[in-house]
Amino acid sequence: MNLDVDISLKQGRFLLAAEFRCTDSAFGIFGPSGCGKTTLFRALAGLARPDGGHIILNGEPLFDADRHLFVPPHKREIGLVFQEARLFPHWSVEQNLRAGECLKHRVASRPYGFDDIVDLLNIQHLIGRSVELLSGGEKARIAMGRTLLAHPRLLLMDEPVAGLDVSLKRQILPFLAKVHEALKIPAILISHNLDQILQFTDRILLMRNGSVVGNNRLDQLVQDPETLQELKGAELTNLLKLRVRNHDKARGTTTLDLPDAPAELAIEMEWCPDFPPGQHIHIGVAANHIALATTKIEAISIRNQFPGRVKKIIHTPGRSICLLDTSFGTLFAEITPGTEQDMKLKAGAGVWILFKSHSIHSM
Repeated sequence: MNLDVDISLKQGRFLLAAEFRCTDSAFGIFGPSGCGKTTLFRALAGLARPDGGHIILNGEPLFDADRHLFVPPHKREIGLVFQEARLFPHWSVEQNLRAGECLKHRVASRPYGFDDIVDLLNIQHLIGRSVELLSGGEKARIAMGRTLLAHPRLLLMDEPVAGLDVSLKRQILPFLAKVHEALKIPAILISHNLDQILQFTDRILLMRNGSVVGNNRLDQLVQDPETLQELKGAELTNLLKLRVRNHDKARGTTTLDLPDAPAELAIEMEWCPDFPPGQHIHIGVAANHIALATTKIEAISIRNQFPGRVKKIIHTPGRSICLLDTSFGTLFAEITPGTEQDMKLKAGAGVWILFKSHSIHSM
């Protein structure tokens, strides 16, 4: 995806003035309520016409104020996923899904079929049901399936799990990542919850008061005091892609191999047999779940201990982040100024990095 946006849009007393470029296949738009996330969503989708600027997707202008060009929503070939499923209540699940196939010229070039989407979303058992009998999570999957069957060139998702309970969110968010990975459809996820975005992508567009104030991967955003301050209140998570080595039910652990690291430096997480040995998985370790020590600690229940070196320490009001160089990449840990002083932490200092097995969660 190559997306070039530079727009202004005034709605009442609110002004959206968003400028950014992105070449990643997926990114998340993050910021507090009222910062302009949904207004930007509507502008990208063609549901709101900006006052000035341009929107260019993969070299094709969707909006250009200077040329008086505005491509209407139905011609943008963008799939929209809203907070509500917006299903037709008098239709069956299959009929709702088939509604996505109404534009035959787009379906003709679709590299996947109806059954492929049904299998991908695991909704075979729902096909004949009335949508009024579905749970919130099932409705969300049907809405996603309908959008995918229209063969969009870009997915725009605005708070797609808002209003669902925790268990339903845990069902839907992995499906979003699975869909993106399997179908290679570029996607944008809007949320005020950073953890939800990180289950989908680590590329973040930060917004505040109608403007874009950051555009990078999370591990880069935390290195800048200004963008780190914009993330105040959000739980910061280290993302790692690791290979499953084995499962040990008796010990209650699953062992993961670290890239380019000796075998003895493997990571242990809580037993998770859903992933077969050899499969690569994404895991997250919250920055505030990482402890630091000056030496390796033998008599302790924390199984994951790795040597590292302090790269630098970033301070903002109310939060301090310690960047750590390791043999498998850079990690960031949340510390207090007192810890920094007591441990004499500074750039180049050697440390041991510790975190518990149950601090790891699959993304």
